Amino acid sequence: MLFKLHKYAGLIAGLLLAVSGVSGSLLVFHDTLDEWLTPRLLSDPTAEAVSLETVLAAADAAVPGRAPQRLNLSRGPGSPHEVRFEARPGAPGPLQVSVTPAGEVRAIRDWGQYPSSWVYRLHYNLLAGTTGHYVVGAGGLLLLFFCLSGLYLWWPRGRRAGRWRRALTLRRDAGRFRFYFDLHRTAGFYLLPVLLVVAFSGVSLVFPGAVRALVGAVLPLDAPPAPHVEPNGAALNVDQVVARGRRAFPDAVLTRVDLPGVPTDPYRLAFNQPDEPWSNYGATRVWVDQYNGAILDIYNPLTSAAGSQVMSWQFPLHNGDALGLAGRWLILVSGLLPGLLFATGLYLWWRKRKPRRRRRPQN
Repeated sequence: MLFKLHKYAGLIAGLLLAVSGVSGSLLVFHDTLDEWLTPRLLSDPTAEAVSLETVLAAADAAVPGRAPQRLNLSRGPGSPHEVRFEARPGAPGPLQVSVTPAGEVRAIRDWGQYPSSWVYRLHYNLLAGTTGHYVVGAGGLLLLFFCLSGLYLWWPRGRRAGRWRRALTLRRDAGRFRFYFDLHRTAGFYLLPVLLVVAFSGVSLVFPGAVRALVGAVLPLDAPPAPHVEPNGAALNVDQVVARGRRAFPDAVLTRVDLPGVPTDPYRLAFNQPDEPWSNYGATRVWVDQYNGAILDIYNPLTSAAGSQVMSWQFPLHNGDALGLAGRWLILVSGLLPGLLFATGLYLWWRKRKPRRRRRPQN
């Protein structure tokens, strides 16, 4: 029964998982891919950097009449800052303005329409909005099922000598059917730990509330901070706010600034500390009053409750960032595995259904 469920569910959902896996592999180096496909984004890494307020002003001048919502800081020398605005009518995502650290606008693009963000949409929601997003989450649950059921079906049984060696070996001298059968089993087994991590972390990103409740049932969780401010005179500029926020984590690297949308919103700064699971982004948060620069709240992933730390690890595990460059390559390779398992499983199913030719009797 389990074998049939594993087989037919794989035939039905295998293509979905293959598409999610390949698109996820492409996204492992999302920013590098974007800059490679759009070289105009890059600038002279030795140019003198301007203030963040000047960067926001340049972006605002490029798309007048819109209020900036977020500032993603440059990933490194030559890479641009990215200023996000509310989506234009009919666009699939926010309007993005790429500004060099020297303050020059290099690109104005709608997220979800340029190549690397289109792949992101494909991976995130299959280009089908909220419905596609939940379908992707269901695919993650199915991948968890395939991992566990596949392990059960792979597990060697009986007392015949060499059964474990045969289960762990890819034979090339026993015909095409046996080769694909062994490839399906061994590839799935050797990359099983990675697939389990990717599947669970993917489900947590689609259904964070449900996974948070599950984690909270066994581990303590911190209450999400929700500070607000009282309007009080003129607001500080972004550089003043960042200078105040840095006092909370002076050794951390600023990666993102979420700008206040209404007078009662604070600034939210994202930092990356040296010992965080992230390497390109940051889970450390600082909320700063936009009027007086007071630090209203902080979230430190290194000292938070155990359950909150588990949740903060999910995205860097999903894209391999938690293990650095080696982890990213591992995720890239493992993203190709669902396609391989679907192709080999489809071949095995087709071969078993294909009627064998009967030999004609010899006269």
